[in-house]
Amino acid sequence: MEPHLFSPSDNPSDNVTKRELYRVAARLFKQKGYRATSMQDIANALGIQKASIYYYIRTKQDLLTAIGRAAMEMLLAEGERIAAEPLPPEEKLREILRSHVRLICENLDLFTVSLRELTPVNAGDHWGEVVALRDRYEALLRGILREGMETGAFRRLDEKLVGFAFLGMVNWIIRWVDPAGERSPEEIASVWEDLFLGGLKAEGDGAAAPSSAHHR
Repeated sequence: MEPHLFSPSDNPSDNVTKRELYRVAARLFKQKGYRATSMQDIANALGIQKASIYYYIRTKQDLLTAIGRAAMEMLLAEGERIAAEPLPPEEKLREILRSHVRLICENLDLFTVSLRELTPVNAGDHWGEVVALRDRYEALLRGILREGMETGAFRRLDEKLVGFAFLGMVNWIIRWVDPAGERSPEEIASVWEDLFLGGLKAEGDGAAAPSSAHHR
């Protein structure tokens, strides 16, 4: 996980940080499933008393929501930074894809839990928070797609469906990627850049330009 995303405020009695709590909880939720993981399991993995967990979080549901919120905030921070840059839409989309792939690969437990375990039933009353963040990211992505279609860089397609295709392709990484595998995040993104951007390229523009990752 990205260290800067979590407050490092320590509990003097156990010296466990909130960041470490989220990291361990995400690992256990991924391995055992959210419902099969108890707060005692998390405390045991951290080597602390269960009561110490409540210094940081009130319920297991709050913990799950915090993990999902952290994943979405990572994507939003990168996405908003890229969207604000003075780049053509095709380059913005390329950079969004790269950052999305990289963040998932570098934070696999967190994103797996966010995408697999964070459901309306599991999140309960917190589901609205998750949906609001998700909608902001999807709107940002659709804005880039719309810009590309309006400027003639991309074919005119249903931007919402294209956005769903993008997210389905990238988020499915959690099902098969191996952090120790032979393909790096850059290599994965490179292939998908050419595939996705090639399909979006407006007719008459030719194939999408090879990404810089091919030359690394």
